[in-house]
Amino acid sequence: AGGGMTSRILLCSYRGEAYLEEQLASIEGQTERNFRLLLSDDASPDRSFAIAEAAAARDARVTALRRDKGSGSAARHFLERLRDPAFFSAADVDDYYLFSDQDDCWHRDKLARQVRAMRAMERRYGSKVPLLLHCDLRVVSADGTEIAPSYVRYQKMSPARRRFCQLLVQNNVTGGAMIMNHALMRLLVAHPVPENAVMHDHWIALVAAAFGKIGFLDRALYDYRQHGDNVLGAKKGGALSEMKRRLGLSGESLKEMNEKSGAAYRALFLQAEEFRRQYGKELPAEAKKTLDDFLALQHRTRIGKAVGILRGGFTFNLPHRTLGELLFL
Repeated sequence: AGGGMTSRILLCSYRGEAYLEEQLASIEGQTERNFRLLLSDDASPDRSFAIAEAAAARDARVTALRRDKGSGSAARHFLERLRDPAFFSAADVDDYYLFSDQDDCWHRDKLARQVRAMRAMERRYGSKVPLLLHCDLRVVSADGTEIAPSYVRYQKMSPARRRFCQLLVQNNVTGGAMIMNHALMRLLVAHPVPENAVMHDHWIALVAAAFGKIGFLDRALYDYRQHGDNVLGAKKGGALSEMKRRLGLSGESLKEMNEKSGAAYRALFLQAEEFRRQYGKELPAEAKKTLDDFLALQHRTRIGKAVGILRGGFTFNLPHRTLGELLFL
């Protein structure tokens, strides 16, 4: 890679020994050779850190760090560690930043393709604009057998929905699929670690949408492994099954459904409130108005909420999902 640019990869592990070696091998084998990998272990009781240390011993591009005590969640682990000087360097303005999960497997050209796509985005918008680019992924079983060639299509996601108002209610950016430029990272590290981020990727997507641009590379560049220990698994998104679940016809009572939906929306509002606390003073006017309008929904009547959701663009990507939102918010 020319121009002094280095890709910096952050891999956060916890009890990752089953798949970590395979993922490390896939990163070390990238066609784009110019990277630094920071592997942070979250005080795992298994062999995760020993595997990380072995990788650091054999490859000078790898640094292994171990937390003394657990961070409590994957989201917090990533959001705390991205501020580490071993990952983010304020001086290296040409560097790009990526996250990696411990149980995925990168395709050999993942890094090269994402770097190329991010360079094109910077040429288009300028490197001073906070930019995030994410790719598609292939869904595989624990042993690597393909379940679906496209996670985005399997989950019925809509990456074209990248407006701030849309991302406030529905995230479509996956952590391991992201590459971020220096301008976006600088904006992230200038603020405290959020207490109320729904997920680290969701928080970062909101920052990118409010202040910069989000791009999507419609190509599966890594294998996303489904197994018993996934923090967030891939569930096939089907309208009928989702509506049945929403209406309490899938073995869950309407009360359970209401409680679950209520908790999910509360988490979105808490995240939005924290976003306003952290970024409110510097938000562009349009994003600030959007955020205020979204937070005002909490205090409206059911009819008022429905009107506010539709008028503000706080909708989901499919009609039945928005209908569920209107019923349960």
